[in-house]
Amino acid sequence: MNYISRTIGKLFLALSNLILVGYALVYSGYIQVSKHFNRTQLEKLNPNNIQELKDHLASLPPEYVERRNQEQIEENKIMFAEFEDAFSKSCCFLCGNKLEKFYPGEPCFHWFLRPKDIRKKDFNNYLSEPIGFFKLESYLRWVATTENFIKNINDLESETSKSKLREVTIKYKNIEWSLHYGKTDLEGHSNSKNADFPHYHIQMLIDGNPFIRFNDFHIPFSKYDLIDIKLMNEASDIIKFGHSRAPGMSVLEDEELLNEMDQLMVASDNPDAATFNTQTMASMPEGMTMSGEKLQEMFKENLETKVPLRHLIKKYFPEVNIVTNIEPGDGFPDKKTRNKR
Repeated sequence: MNYISRTIGKLFLALSNLILVGYALVYSGYIQVSKHFNRTQLEKLNPNNIQELKDHLASLPPEYVERRNQEQIEENKIMFAEFEDAFSKSCCFLCGNKLEKFYPGEPCFHWFLRPKDIRKKDFNNYLSEPIGFFKLESYLRWVATTENFIKNINDLESETSKSKLREVTIKYKNIEWSLHYGKTDLEGHSNSKNADFPHYHIQMLIDGNPFIRFNDFHIPFSKYDLIDIKLMNEASDIIKFGHSRAPGMSVLEDEELLNEMDQLMVASDNPDAATFNTQTMASMPEGMTMSGEKLQEMFKENLETKVPLRHLIKKYFPEVNIVTNIEPGDGFPDKKTRNKR
């Protein structure tokens, strides 16, 4: 496969998804929207006035939306498989260079993997121009997912700082990235000479030590970042943002999705490597006890099938009452945030 021939636009079509709720049409930033708007219409879109786009999305026939959704799901699946294949060969799916290679004149997202000889100052020009917040977040999610599914991505809404509108921490091996923006970042700091525009911040740690600090760069949002943010804020009734191939631990905050995932979970032989830690409390009705023989049979089936005990216990003891707590597994990254100066 010639990875160099892959276009950045095509990859980003599969990276970050915007989904029409109810209709379930998968969007992917402006790339997917461009399939329904011509270039002239896209160029005229005003991030501060997206009513035309909202009206267009709302007018799409449900059967068309369903068909495009299924097509997008399949395309995402194929693209992620190709990304994984390239990554396993230490090849960058975006630029075609080896992941460990750094070429100053060829900026690429794989620079955030810290290829040999790269220095922080090499990011000065790169991060002074829009590179796409959601594109970068999605790329880092894909990278993290090659090591651990879900577990390497802390996007828990419950852990987001009150001053931030969006905040995520992602890790891969010994590298950890944190991206965020708050209301004042999105508006731009009017009293600042180098941050009076909509922007976001990134921190990059290597072995726990800062390589890039939050205050090092004010990275401009792209026009299409601002459109996506506007859609998420003003069209949440028809649009949902998600990462179909690289979800994070926020799945624990989605009750419906969590119930579906719970049915697919299996017991891990290595608790330290498990995606989730679960604790289940079981109690029998007053006057009833658990048979020791049945307990032995249940534990045996658990060892043989890897079906979690909380799922088996109802089979052996239909009357039992259980309460299960599911938490992130060991090694899950804490969210990192910028301290006020």
